Amino acid sequence: MRLPSLIREVWANLLKKPATVKYPFEKLPLSKTYRGKHELMRDRCVGCGLCAKICPAFAITMRSVYGKVSPEVDLAKCIFCYQCEDVCPRGAIKRGKEYELASWSRNEMIVR
Repeated sequence: MRLPSLIREVWANLLKKPATVKYPFEKLPLSKTYRGKHELMRDRCVGCGLCAKICPAFAITMRSVYGKVSPEVDLAKCIFCYQCEDVCPRGAIKRGKEYELASWSRNEMIVR
């Protein structure tokens, strides 16, 4: 008599190490090219607006903050292509490592 395939699979994997991690408690290391939440360095930004012009999702708008024009990224619209990072002449936009972006408020999804 043969065992059903499910029971054979359970028996074969009974003593093996799990293939997944317990996410909220354990986190996998991120790649150096991971595309997380944007990091804006206002001191480097010159307000040229190239990032807003090249954004395919129209997620970047230029806003005046304390008399200086700088980018504002709406993460709810962003597709994380990071063309804005590539086009920035001063390197004011960088890839962040933060990836837990869930929020109840839309205002929290905007990087200023």
